[in-house]
Amino acid sequence: MVVPEQYPDRLVYGNKEVKCRFRPARGTKYLKKQDGSEVLFRFDIAFPVGTEPILTGTIVSAFDKSGSVIVYEQELLDFHIGQLHCLGGM
Repeated sequence: MVVPEQYPDRLVYGNKEVKCRFRPARGTKYLKKQDGSEVLFRFDIAFPVGTEPILTGTIVSAFDKSGSVIVYEQELLDFHIGQLHCLGGM
């Protein structure tokens, strides 16, 4: 069961919408992409366990619970499913 307060934000891509929680990335983290460029992670994203995998490179937009834009049409840099969590980064 998803607790609304735990995942107050929503991530939108294609015709899908996923509950999530955005927070500014801690420290300075870079991802080296296949083309050799390095991209700075700006946000860590928590998703409910059981969230369908989202392909890295997918263009997404995200909104907080009031509907304000967190990110608009940005590339998802990472998506990871662990035993007890689903995490993303952008």
